[in-house]
Amino acid sequence: MARIRTIKPEFWTSEQIMECSAMARLLFIGIWNFCDDAGNHPMSPKTIKALVFPGDDITALAVEGLLTELVTNRLITTYETASKQFLHVNGWHHQKIDRPTVKHPQFVEPSPYAHREVGEGSSSGDRGLTPGRDGKGSNTHSPREPFAMFLDWIPDQVQLEAYAKRSGVAIDEFSEKAISGFVVHHDAKGLAKTESQWISDLVGWRKRDLANAAKVVPLRAGSGGQQLDDSDASWIEQGGVQ
Repeated sequence: MARIRTIKPEFWTSEQIMECSAMARLLFIGIWNFCDDAGNHPMSPKTIKALVFPGDDITALAVEGLLTELVTNRLITTYETASKQFLHVNGWHHQKIDRPTVKHPQFVEPSPYAHREVGEGSSSGDRGLTPGRDGKGSNTHSPREPFAMFLDWIPDQVQLEAYAKRSGVAIDEFSEKAISGFVVHHDAKGLAKTESQWISDLVGWRKRDLANAAKVVPLRAGSGGQQLDDSDASWIEQGGVQ
């Protein structure tokens, strides 16, 4: 059952909120209405699309991407119970509920050490370097501000893993060579996007590459079981042209 929820004025100026696209922000607010009173809801893009965007021309796949954006910006956390995925709205304690009704499995908060490891540096200013790269690379831009693609760009590993997982692409597919093709292509265009938007585009780019590669039909073997070689021009010397 849908519930009335509270939006505080500081919501709009939160750094985490400002990092999200407008549609992701709207989805985030919409999720509040349909969560149980503990801030939990099944992690089902199709169901959430039907609840929050019932009359809008937006696909469940697009909603899945928006959910990934919320996960990346630590606005929601996913968890699993009895092989079923759920989401929890982080900071739910700000909602004041007199007689809470809990419908979904309980979300267990991670240990303080794990929370601090993830959250350190995420709420105070810019990040100096991309996490998980041990100081390598040159990503000194703010994750909240659009920037033009540059040749030394290294995607944020945490965001990349989250987007790849939700898109069904193995993280191993994002080799240095695969990323380089994307970077070189967009470096010359001069478009400015946020870190999250670039990573979303990268995952979509790689997913299309893999889909196109799967459509390639190998050449049939020639007579005698030999593989056809389209670079073989020996037939010219043999008088193949009459």
